[in-house]
Formats: sequence, C-alpha cells, structure tokens
Amino acid sequence: MDNFLLQTIANELESLLIGHRLGKLYQIGATDLAVDFRLRDGRWLMVSTDPQRLALYLTARNPKQSGDELRSDTGFVGLVKKYLDSGRVIAVEKLGYDRVVNFRFEVEDEDQKIRTRTLVVSLAGRAANVLLIEESRRLGALRDRDDEVTNYVEPAPPADKLDPFLCEQEKLDELIAANGGDLAEVAQKHLIGFSVVYARELAFRAKQSKPDDALRGLLNDLFELAPEPAIYSPAPIGELKREIGRDEFSPVLSPIELRHLSDQHKSRFASVNEAADVYFTILDERRRFFARTQKLNSQLTSQLKKRRALAGNLKRELESFSNSETHQRYGELLLANLHQVEKTGGGFLVVDFYNEAQPKIEIPSANKPTAQEAAEHYFKLARKARHGVRSVSERLPKVVNEIAQFEQQIAQLAAIIRADELNAFAAQFNPPAFQPKQESKPSQPGRKPKVEKLTGVRRYRSSDGYEILVGRTDRDNDHLTFRIAKSFDLWFHAADYPGSHVVLRNPQRKPVPPRSITEAAQLAAKFSQARTNARVAVNYCERKFVSKMKGFAPGQVRLSSFKTVMVEPGEAGERIG
Repeated sequence: MDNFLLQTIANELESLLIGHRLGKLYQIGATDLAVDFRLRDGRWLMVSTDPQRLALYLTARNPKQSGDELRSDTGFVGLVKKYLDSGRVIAVEKLGYDRVVNFRFEVEDEDQKIRTRTLVVSLAGRAANVLLIEESRRLGALRDRDDEVTNYVEPAPPADKLDPFLCEQEKLDELIAANGGDLAEVAQKHLIGFSVVYARELAFRAKQSKPDDALRGLLNDLFELAPEPAIYSPAPIGELKREIGRDEFSPVLSPIELRHLSDQHKSRFASVNEAADVYFTILDERRRFFARTQKLNSQLTSQLKKRRALAGNLKRELESFSNSETHQRYGELLLANLHQVEKTGGGFLVVDFYNEAQPKIEIPSANKPTAQEAAEHYFKLARKARHGVRSVSERLPKVVNEIAQFEQQIAQLAAIIRADELNAFAAQFNPPAFQPKQESKPSQPGRKPKVEKLTGVRRYRSSDGYEILVGRTDRDNDHLTFRIAKSFDLWFHAADYPGSHVVLRNPQRKPVPPRSITEAAQLAAKFSQARTNARVAVNYCERKFVSKMKGFAPGQVRLSSFKTVMVEPGEAGERIG
C-alpha cells in the first residue's frame, strides 16, 4: 500500500475513531482483520497484511456478506479483546517515513490503573503484521513468526534514503545528474515514501517547472491541502466492475490530483476511505474472479489431459488388434492340418491352404504343447481382437469429441471477462463445484446446533481454535486415523514410543499456526509411554501420508513422509470432551 495514500487514510481515521471503543473483531484467514469501532454509519475497519493485497481502510460492506470465513475464536482475536475491550481510541498516528499506523488505546486495567496499549498495523511488504503492544512489550501478533522477539522497537528511518522535506535543491540536482537525468528513478531510489505512482507524477510536474519546485508543490498537495481523492482508470469504474476480468485494468487510487494520468477516466469521491472502499472492493472482486477462473481452468485442463491420454491408449489398442485376421487364419490352418501337422522347435509346420501354391509355413506354438491347444489360443486372440476393435471403434470417436469440447470450453473460459458470464459458464456443466458458496441459514432460535458425536477419543481445542482428537486404545487409534481424520488433517505420534494417535483437524486446508502444532505434539507426548521424559520427539505429517500395511497390529502404521518436533509432554489446549 502506498506510503502517501496510507498517511491520508490515517489522518482521516483519526478524525473518525477518536473516543470510540472496540466492538466486534473477526480474523479472516491468517492475514486479515475486520474491526468494528461502533461508528454511526456502520462502517468496519478492514486490515490486510497479505503482501499481495496490503490494505487499511473503512468499508461500508458487512464482513459477513463477503463469503469469507470469519473467526472470533483465534488466539490473536482473544488477546485483543482481553487487553483492549474496555479501552477507547486516543490517537491514530502514522510513522512519516514508513507504512506503519499506531492505534493507541487508553485502557483501565483490572487494578483500575489507566494504561496505554497500541495496536500497530505494519504494512511493510512481506514483514506486514498487526501487533498488540504495551509500552515496548509485544503482547501478541496476528502473524506469529518464530524469530520475533518480545520487545517492540519502531522501525528506524531508511538510512539509504532522504527525507523529501529536507532534500535541498543542490542535493536533488546532484542526484538527478548521477542518475542520467531520470527524476522518477531518483524519487524511488533516494526519497522516502515515493512509490512508482508519485515518482512518475513528480517527473511529469518537473516538465513544467524546476525539479525542486515540482517536489515542493507535490509535497504541498499531499500534506497541506485538503485531499481530493479519486480513482484513475483506463475505463469508467462501472465498466471495470462489469468487465472485472478485462486485460486493461490497473486502477490507481490517489488522495491528490495526478496530472500524469489526466488522459485516464477519473472518478471523484467525498473521502479517501470511501474511495479506498471502492478501490479495494474492485480488486477483491477481480482476485475472486481469477481464483474461480483458475479453478475452472485447472479442472477442465485435468479432464482434457485424461481424455487425451485415453485417446492415445485407445489408438494403441486399436493398432494391437490389427492382427486379428492373422490369428484367425493361424487357428483355421492348425485345425485343417491336425492329421499332418509337424512339430518343430518353436512351432508347427502346416500346409497353407489359403495360398494357391500350398507351401508349408511355420506357425508359432505360443508355448502350447499341441496344435489343438495352439489353435484354441489363436481363435481366442482373434475373438478378443474383433471384440476390442468394435469396442474401441465405438469409444474413440466419443473421446475425440470430448477432447474437442474441452478444448472449446477452455477457449471460451479464456475469453470470459464478466462475473455473470463466468457464473453461467460454470453452471452449465458442474454447478456444485463452481458456484459461489451460499451463506448458511441461521439456526432457528432455541434449537441447539448439532454436535458431532465421536467415541474412543479425547477432544481438545488449541489456542488458535483448532480441534485436536486423541485416541484412547489401539483400535480407537485405527478408527481415528483411518475413519475420522481427513487427508489434510495433521497426524501426530511420539517417535519410537507406543502411544495415542493424535489428529489436529484442518477442514479449511490452510497452514496451521506453529503454536497449534506444538500443542498437538505435546498431547501426543503426554499420551505416550514417554510421558515422564523431559523432552520428547514427536513425528507429524498430513494424514494422507499415513498408511496401514496388511498384517499390521491395531494402532501400527507406516509414514511415507513426516517431520519431527521436540516438545515437553503436557495436556495442552482446552479440554472439550
């Protein structure tokens, strides 16, 4: 996310959020948050730390209508609620030199002391994260990393770049000369905060005035004048929404007028957050569009490869059946010569009655001791070949036609640029697999949700909300591993010691946080014969790598691939059954 755009959004957020309390909070996947500050207009604060789509803005969309899985039971959400639930926002501050925004809260602690805690939103590329800080102590992070320390230090200004406000005209001229007169390159490489968009804007403005004057004018527009938020795009916004998959897309969101994009369509907005909501909504819709397109293309391509392989096999079979007449002839000649056939080292010598000259020919014995058995063998091959020719001749044209249909569908898919056309395309041949997920209906009041009944297992919930199942007996272990667990669930067992099978359920097939892996491994160590050891090696892998060979005793399995983690035995997580 652009540094100058983030500064404008943070300024606007401060005017809107000061004095507000934290309301509902949801985690979306491993990288995103949706935060309710109980604003009168019902808008939510959206945060994305995914390096591919970094974002911070207010949205009028209710997160529950997005179709994404919202979780309020993750470890980080629990920490934020615990430490900020009673607090009010007292400041929203962005570091001037980095893409970091601090949301400061004033909280009354349990001992009735007033404390200041900070929610730090860092949108700095791959290191993007959301941290919960008290003074300099890190209480938690949205994206846990093993190398993170407990103390938090604000990032220092980049040592290899200059503050554009302090860059003198002589220094700027020197940098321009050293970079071959390319002012845009100078701005990106040597001035703090300049992205490609504003580097190009600076270079464009420098064509009408001196570079130093252009720089001062641009900074004035960004930091002194009231924002004029707009989205610049190669086509009107409405057209982009309709043709979400078009090649020529690339909208640009800016809080000021971009003169170098004056030839683009310009959509104005009342506030920068309103513009950001439209901008990121379009990008999300485009991302979802291409995700569905890629899924469709993968499945169609997979079917096409299977049909092509089948067609190749059928053609080879058809070629192998071409000697059916020869086999039939061999069988008939062997029967016709039964009274005079001569046995040779590798076959039978017979008179060829199909030839006018009636020469003697040798027919291979096919490892048969008598001419009668060899004839029956060749008749069988001939019948099989005739049947195969009929069968393949019927199947091959159908397969060739299916190949043409799949090729046509893939070409049609590549040409689709509208979401409604994609929905119609998906529905015509496989509605369940490609239609968007429908929102589940709310349960009826007073009716308890159905609870899955599992026997022979202990049930736990990890700190991140994952369900962990622990087998009780050897037969329970087999049932848990091969009947209950799914392919992408994680399977754990103490290395080199008898013990329970442990399964961490992962229905969303998403990366499991290291904390939950450690807690499941601790349970595997606890419920094994190594429970009294200080540290225990635990093997773990996805369930699909666990197999049971014929003759194995109950509970005995084989792993085709696994990792090992060292843990301290313990009953980790929350016992739920």
